[in-house]
Amino acid sequence: MSFGIPFFPQEASSEAGRIDALFYTLLAFSAVLGLALAGLVVGYAVKYRVGSKADRTGKRSRSLPLEMSWTIASLVIAFIFFGWGAALFVRRDHPPADALEISGLGKQWMWEFRQPGGQREINELHVPVGKAVVVSLAAQDVIHSFYVPAFRIKQDAVPGRTTHIWFIATQPGRYHLFCAQYCGTQHSEMGGWVIAMAPEQYAAWLNSQGEGETLAASGEKLFRALGCSGCHGASSKVRA
Repeated sequence: MSFGIPFFPQEASSEAGRIDALFYTLLAFSAVLGLALAGLVVGYAVKYRVGSKADRTGKRSRSLPLEMSWTIASLVIAFIFFGWGAALFVRRDHPPADALEISGLGKQWMWEFRQPGGQREINELHVPVGKAVVVSLAAQDVIHSFYVPAFRIKQDAVPGRTTHIWFIATQPGRYHLFCAQYCGTQHSEMGGWVIAMAPEQYAAWLNSQGEGETLAASGEKLFRALGCSGCHGASSKVRA
C-alpha cells in the first residue's frame, strides 16, 4: 500500500532509467552497509552491556590485511559510483547534434517558451516523442529552475546568461513542470506542463499555431531599432 506516495515515480524520458539505476544502487548499497553497521553496534551493546558475563580479558588485535582489504574495497566502490555519476553528468551536457532547440524564459512567475518557428507558449511546452529536445533557458529577473520530475531533469535559468538542458520524451502524456528555485512570493504557483506528443500530432499542433516571430527576427529588430546596425551592419560605412 503506497498511501499515494510515488515510491517508484514515472519514467518518461530516455535518461530517467539511467538516473534511477544509479540512485537505487546507491540506496541499496547504503542500506546494506547501514544495516550491517547498526547490527554490529546493537550486537556489541547487548553483548557488553553492564552486568553481562561477556569475556573482557582479550587483548586488542589488529589485522593489517583485513584493514587494507576494506580500505581498498571502499576506494574501489567509491570510484565506481563516481565514474557512473560522472558519465551521466557529462552525457547531460552533450545533446545529439540534430536536437530540436526551444527557447525558454523564466520570469516572476511564469514560463514562456518559443518554438523554432516562433510559436509561443505560456506555462506549457509541446515536444515530440522520440526526438531530442534542447531547452535553452534564460531568466528575466531572478534565478529560476526548470524541473520536470518524470524526466529526471533540472536546470537553473540564470539572469544574464543562457543555460541548456536536453531530454528525449519516451511516452506521450502531460508531465508536471516546476520551478525548483525559490524565486519570490508566488514561487509555489510557478508551474506548468510539458506535453509530449507523437511526432505527427506535434507537427499538426505546430501548423495549427501558425508562425510567430523567431528569436533571430526579434534580435534583428532590436539590432536596427537601437542603432547597432550603424556600426555593425554589413553595409555600414562607420566601423566600431
